[in-house]
Amino acid sequence: MTQRHAILATAGHIDHGKSSLIKALSGTDPDRLPEEKARGMTIDLGFAHLDLPGHNLGIVDVPGHQDFVKNMVAGVGAVDLALLVVAADDGWMPQTEEHLQILGYLGVTRGVVTLTKADLVQDTTGRVEEIRDQLRNSPFAGADIIPLSTHTGAGLDDLKAALFTLVDQIPPRENHEQPRLAADRVFTLQGIGTVVTGTLTGGALQKGQVVFAHPPGRETRIRGLQSHNCEREVAQPGTRTAINIAGLSHNAVPRGATITLPELAQTTKTLDVYLERSRRLPSDASPLRNNTRVWVHHGTGHGSARLLLADGKVIESGQNRLAQLRLERPVCVWPGDRIVIRNWQETATLAGGHVLDVNADRKKMRAPARMQLLEARLAAP
Repeated sequence: MTQRHAILATAGHIDHGKSSLIKALSGTDPDRLPEEKARGMTIDLGFAHLDLPGHNLGIVDVPGHQDFVKNMVAGVGAVDLALLVVAADDGWMPQTEEHLQILGYLGVTRGVVTLTKADLVQDTTGRVEEIRDQLRNSPFAGADIIPLSTHTGAGLDDLKAALFTLVDQIPPRENHEQPRLAADRVFTLQGIGTVVTGTLTGGALQKGQVVFAHPPGRETRIRGLQSHNCEREVAQPGTRTAINIAGLSHNAVPRGATITLPELAQTTKTLDVYLERSRRLPSDASPLRNNTRVWVHHGTGHGSARLLLADGKVIESGQNRLAQLRLERPVCVWPGDRIVIRNWQETATLAGGHVLDVNADRKKMRAPARMQLLEARLAAP
């Protein structure tokens, strides 16, 4: 039987047991950096995989600390489902909420909620009810909530069963012959060279193929491919993929770089987008104002931009608006891509949305004909 592939990302507050849970599930410790070991907290992305009957589940473990939300967003940009982790002794916390909103902005609607550290409380019933209440009016309102303990192993089999049920419902990723990989790790292996890893979407890549990396804006050749720890001649969409590229140092290809076919590697500095602000934002959340400098998170990267609203006003919580993002550096973005907007201080997530046009016109941004075109694209994306 051919194995199907899916990508899962963790989400949740710091010290709620995300990495310990992934280690208990997969046997792989996702905390790979010495500083993470020393501080006992996840700082950067970690990776693992889990074999389920007929399925291979790639796992991206994200940091929960508020200082590393940008790394969290980099990890959840191309996932099929989420594992939202809440500690039984702490309950719902600020980064639990922010991560849930980010998942919503990125269109992640499938997920399981785990109540970790269940061995530390006498009864989880009240905490489960609290979480269910917090999940109202979110894509995870009907998600399973599974109490478990990585210390005793209780609940792990229930979690695997719930994950299998969800993964089995995910349709296979289609091959549109438009392969793209957003780099989330870049490193050098002795005797092999530069390796770029990420989640492959849109199409397949094959060994020996010429591809384009942006940045640095250069063609390169695929010397080798791995997917889920196996050498491949062809990597399929929807898989965690490692690409050994020729002629580029690891310093030339940063996290956030796009690997795609040369004919697809169009870059832009101006995007017309449709933005939404979550209804879940607190009542005292500041409005998002016109002509604001922001950070735009796309794929596994982020960059600075100026946000201009089509009506020149503000976006309050729960509101949607057409807008234009004027980026300071060119990026590889395609229509339909999801984005997340964070404030300039990188202390809060402001909004999310999707790209309507990558060839936006700065001079005609508010022209009636332009507005009609964007409204039409919004109605029939």
